[in-house]
Amino acid sequence: MAAFLKNVCLGLEDLQYVFMISSHELFITLLKDEERKLLVDQMRKRSPRVNLCIKPVTSFYDIPASASVNIGQLEHQLILSVDPWRIRQILIELHGMTSERQFWTVSNKWEVPSVYSGVILGIKDNLTRDLVYILMAKGLHCSTVKDFSHAKQLFAACLELVTEFSPKLRQVMLNEMLLLDIHTHEAGTGQAGERPPSDLISRVRGYLEMRLPDIPLRQVIAEECVAFMLNWRESEYLTLQVPAFLLQSNPYVKLGQLLAATCKELPGPKESRRTAKDLWEVVVQICSVSSQHKRGNDGRVSLIKQRESTLGIMYRSELLSFIKKLREPLVLTIILSLFVKLHNVREDIVNDITAEHFYLAIFHSQPAVCGL
Repeated sequence: MAAFLKNVCLGLEDLQYVFMISSHELFITLLKDEERKLLVDQMRKRSPRVNLCIKPVTSFYDIPASASVNIGQLEHQLILSVDPWRIRQILIELHGMTSERQFWTVSNKWEVPSVYSGVILGIKDNLTRDLVYILMAKGLHCSTVKDFSHAKQLFAACLELVTEFSPKLRQVMLNEMLLLDIHTHEAGTGQAGERPPSDLISRVRGYLEMRLPDIPLRQVIAEECVAFMLNWRESEYLTLQVPAFLLQSNPYVKLGQLLAATCKELPGPKESRRTAKDLWEVVVQICSVSSQHKRGNDGRVSLIKQRESTLGIMYRSELLSFIKKLREPLVLTIILSLFVKLHNVREDIVNDITAEHFYLAIFHSQPAVCGL
């Protein structure tokens, strides 16, 4: 890489571009001071705009940079760095240069969920606010691109920082680290079928049962936790051990319980499949639509629009997002059965699609529902 950068510089005619490349953090890291100065001197001699007979131009490295240039370079390093310690050092330097900037706004790629940003931006100390925001934003980005090792480092540093002054943000970081650990397992040993450690399962249960009204919560964490329990066949917990208040307050837990209970009922007689009926009714409510009509001046009634029903425990888009996170074959089979039945009802198909080994008949006795 160092040789490549040298060749790039030697192929350039304009010293301005050479200086731009040679001041980059990657260039400084890969080349020693002597190599960098030698390269710039070589470029200066090759440039047709430099008169070698006159007094040599002062070395680029000897020219003191203006404050704005230094701030710009530090901001550039801040954008690129994923090292928590380095991020902290850069922010300390930047805040020492100016107190007028909000450095959490340097990059529009730094995104923190709105449910968190209000708490973070309410931190009074500007340096702490910038550091917490940037560590979380970078950690979330690393998790999104599956760079789990850097995400864990960034979250751990943020957790250590907020533990000193904010119990609320401490719990937020513990929740995000739980989600990160779920993603790490699913992308790693989980793909090979290895069960998650008991500690991770216990933490998932603890999150679902958490009753802290002042803690900002992201919906996706509850969604991932319930999908995690279904994918690893934790049916016993979902059907028998879930606290009653969760079934009323968390729609994903309610849906997960119905799916887990239906899985357990499948080997039994059709008459005992009460949960399958409840699951059918829940999904029908989610997928139903309501029509809005208007009577014109001529007395005719016209359809204005069809709206998604608000009677369901969640919106249709939320149900589809949840389904995409499931991979347990029996759970997916039950969901397939539901949508086959919904399709048949909507299209008024008399002859149901059936398959002996896919349990597609478990919902066929359920009544049709209007408004699909």
